[in-house]
Amino acid sequence: MRVVGSKITMASVFLITLIFAASCGKRDGEQVREPAVRPVKLITLSGASDLQTARYPAVLDAAQLSELSFQVGGLIEDIAVVDAQRVQKGDVIAILDQRDFQSQVESARSQFKNAEAEYQRAVRLSREDAIARSVLEQRKSQRDVARSQLDTAEKALGDTVIRAPFTGVVAQIPIRRPQSISAGQIIAILIGTEDLAGAGIFEATVNLPAIVIARSQETGARSAFVILDAAPENRIEATYKSASLLADSTSQTYAVTFTFDPPDDLIVLPGMHATLELSSVRRTTDSHAMRISVPLSAILSDGIARYVWVVDQDTMTVSKREVTVSDGIGESAVVTEGLALGEMIATAGASYLAEGMQVRPWSD
Repeated sequence: MRVVGSKITMASVFLITLIFAASCGKRDGEQVREPAVRPVKLITLSGASDLQTARYPAVLDAAQLSELSFQVGGLIEDIAVVDAQRVQKGDVIAILDQRDFQSQVESARSQFKNAEAEYQRAVRLSREDAIARSVLEQRKSQRDVARSQLDTAEKALGDTVIRAPFTGVVAQIPIRRPQSISAGQIIAILIGTEDLAGAGIFEATVNLPAIVIARSQETGARSAFVILDAAPENRIEATYKSASLLADSTSQTYAVTFTFDPPDDLIVLPGMHATLELSSVRRTTDSHAMRISVPLSAILSDGIARYVWVVDQDTMTVSKREVTVSDGIGESAVVTEGLALGEMIATAGASYLAEGMQVRPWSD
């Protein structure tokens, strides 16, 4: 009985060992992980459009802006406007104390009358040969000097009043009354609110790189839109106005200015930040050339060549492929060799991929 019991015990131990090993093997199998699938942005390639679009930061200014000041100094008597007030052309903006200027006009007028009377008397005497010709010329010279002094005094009196040179809005009144000011000191800043011979009432100035200026002859019709940072849903059509022919010494860019009319329901002020969107049609002499538009984020470089990650749409794995990219500007580039229409490539997240890695579409 003891021997039989011993055999039964050994069999039991062996059976338990097999069960334990099987169970351990199953747990080890459960811990084996599948290869990670990286989410990336994917696009299917299509032909490049002849329309090229580029965006540049812009700062807005008023196309018609004037810093008003008196040409004479004195004491501010009245400021007839306030900040943000609308004015018409010819409206009074500010007035100086005119008492001293009026006195100067009256004195100059009196001197002129006396000088004129002396001259006319000399003319009568000259007709009678009762006075020397030199005396007549002297009286005439004195009369002319007095006339000039009267004109100067009257102009100074007129300069004690500042009027709006155009219809607009008072942007700022940097002085207060009563206050003594000097000639040339800014009294008010006025922004025009009427078109200038069909031009826009606001300007958007951008700094364009040399490559854009140099390749401007390669494009045909061009359109421009201003997009305010404060109201990105509005695309305001803009018109080219002027360009600087000298590059900025630091950035090597050229200042180009566009004008635009803001919509009535949108408040636009100088100094606001915006984006200028420039679209142009690319001219090409080869109508059969294959041109594929690719986002800039999809094009990588290993220091020697440029490449993209092409996705096998059956296995969803990626492989590196060298491409040839033409010069261009904007948010996308044009690939002329290395890709075919209908292929899928990775864009955002492409810099984290490796050969043979499996990917899946990345949704926002």
